[in-house]
Amino acid sequence: MSQANVPSVDALKDFKNALIAYAEEARNALNGVDMDVRRTRDWLERDQLMYWQSQVKKRNEQVSQARADLFRRQMSQSGSDSVSDSDQKEALRMAIQRLRQAEEKLEKVRRWGPVLQHAIAEYNSAARPLGDRLAGDLVASLALLDRMVASLDAYMALKAPTLREEKTSTSSQAESAPASVSNAASVAMPGSEGDDRPDDGAGSSTADGDADPSARVEEKPNESEVITP
Repeated sequence: MSQANVPSVDALKDFKNALIAYAEEARNALNGVDMDVRRTRDWLERDQLMYWQSQVKKRNEQVSQARADLFRRQMSQSGSDSVSDSDQKEALRMAIQRLRQAEEKLEKVRRWGPVLQHAIAEYNSAARPLGDRLAGDLVASLALLDRMVASLDAYMALKAPTLREEKTSTSSQAESAPASVSNAASVAMPGSEGDDRPDDGAGSSTADGDADPSARVEEKPNESEVITP
């Protein structure tokens, strides 16, 4: 006979609550990481890329303007040593330096784009199984725990029979057994009244105790009493 060892049904209920809390925390963590990844990708591939592209264009214009100012300054001082073009040269140098910085930033943004995409792909491949389990397998696990708790509650609600009930059941079975045997015997044996019993012929006799004349055996005469002619 199989037996169930159920020390505490509340342990399953506590485990179910802990599983629900863990799933909620894990789902929130995955959603938070997804939002951070999306913000980082948008910042790098959209904000930074567009910003430094516009900066390179703008600083190219500033370099062109500084060169034009220097050229005009040099044209105005031709034949005269009193006019200096040092300010225009410094402005051109600063414009070229700022342009190079913008071009370096733009190059770094373009270089880090594929690296970020590769890191995001690795993260998704590692985090997707957990997300799938939280979305699908968690529902089946919670349903299984509910069925287990319901089955154990129903099992614990069963009332074991007492010793008095067992004795009453045993005596009832004992009383019903002879009655069934008696009924079976009465059905199997034919009635004694009106039965035609077969005549064996050997033990039949008349009312006065004499044997049946037809059943007598003729006696053979003694040889000494036989008179020969």
